[in-house]
Amino acid sequence: MSWTLFVMPLHGLEHSAELTRAAPPALPFPAAADVLEVFRVAGCHGTNWFRVLGEEPGSRLPECPSPSACAATGGLDLGEVTLRSAGGRSDLAASTPVEIISFRKPYPLAVLTAACALTAIAGSQVVFDQDGGDAFVIQPGEEVQALTAGWPW
Repeated sequence: MSWTLFVMPLHGLEHSAELTRAAPPALPFPAAADVLEVFRVAGCHGTNWFRVLGEEPGSRLPECPSPSACAATGGLDLGEVTLRSAGGRSDLAASTPVEIISFRKPYPLAVLTAACALTAIAGSQVVFDQDGGDAFVIQPGEEVQALTAGWPW
C-alpha cells in the first residue's frame, strides 16, 4: 500500500483545522535550496520527485544509500519527495518559496526528523496524512525524541 505524508508551515493552512497546539508567528515560506539543505544536514535522504532549475552540483537530496539496511533500522529515508510552490508547481528555481512538501512511502521517523529540522527556517510546521485523519504540529526548538510518543505515524 502506498501512503503519503505532507508537511507545510502552519500559517499556510487556508482553512481552520482542529489542532491541539498553538503556533508562534509565521516565517516566510523557505526557498527550495534551503529546504534541501536542511534535510541533508538532518541526515535525511530520499528520491527527488521535483526539479530545481539550474541546480548546483550536490544540491539534490541524496538517494537512500542502502534501502534494505535503512528499512531494517528505521532510517531517515523520506521516500519520494515532492516540493511544491504556489500553484502546485514542482519545477522550481532554487530561490522559489516552497509551500508544501509531500513524502510518498517514507519512514515515519524520517518525516518527523525533517519537519523538526524545517522549523528552524520556516517556523511551526503541520504534518498530516493523505486521508486528513491525523494532523501533528511541530514548533521551533522541539526535539524528535520528545515528540515520538505523540507522533501518530
